[in-house]
Amino acid sequence: MFRPIPSTVSAFEGYRVMAFRQGRCNLAERTLRETRILFAPPLGRVGIFLPAQGTMVGEATLRAVWEAEGAPKVSVPGPTDVVLFGRVWPVRFLPFAGCDDLWEEAGALVCACRRKADPQTLAGRVGAYGRRLVQERAEQLLERFAPALPRRPLRIVVKPLRPRILGQCTREGEIRLNPSLLTWPETVLAETLAHELTHLTHFNHSPAFWRALTALLPDWLPRSLAHYLSH
Repeated sequence: MFRPIPSTVSAFEGYRVMAFRQGRCNLAERTLRETRILFAPPLGRVGIFLPAQGTMVGEATLRAVWEAEGAPKVSVPGPTDVVLFGRVWPVRFLPFAGCDDLWEEAGALVCACRRKADPQTLAGRVGAYGRRLVQERAEQLLERFAPALPRRPLRIVVKPLRPRILGQCTREGEIRLNPSLLTWPETVLAETLAHELTHLTHFNHSPAFWRALTALLPDWLPRSLAHYLSH
C-alpha cells in the first residue's frame, strides 16, 4: 500500500508531480527495492513511488527518467481527441464521405460518415473503435500467454467497470477488461490480462497466486502502481 506524501517538485515539464511512499506491504504490491517513476501523459501526471525508507528524488532524477523514456510530452486529450494506449490521437471527421468507416492515418483517427452525424453518434463510434482495439490486443496477448496457461478463459469481454478496476475474472472463466486501459501503454493491458488469467486457476490473492503471476509475467508491478495516478 502506498500513501501520498509531499514532493519537493510540484510540477515538471507540464506534469503534475505526485509522490507516494510504500507503507504496509503485501504480496499484491511487492516491496520496492528502488524508486519507480511512472509518467502518464494523457493524465498530465507523473508518480514518484518510494520504498519505505527511500529518499525523495528531485528534478534531476525526474529529467533523467523522462529523457530515457523519450521525453514524453503532456498530451491531455481535447474534446475531439481519443486516447489509444497512452497516446492522444486527434479525430478527423469526414461527413458525406459515402461510407461509414474508421481508420488510422498520419497520426490521426479518421471517422468517415455517409452523412453529417450528430456528436453523440460520432462519440459512440469512436468509443466502439477503442473497445474493439482493446479486444484485439487482448486476444493477441492471450495467444502469447497461452503456452504457459493451465486453463484458457471462456471469453474476453471489454466493458465499463468501476473506475479503479482495470479487469475482472468470473468463476465461470470470463475475463472483463475496462476500456479505460486505453489511457495506459499496452504494457498495463498485458499486466492486467496476466493478472486476470492467473485468477482462472487461483481465484484469490494467495501466495500461490502471486507466484503463478510472477511465473507468467515477472515484472507486473507497474500495473499495480497505475491506478494511484488515475484519480
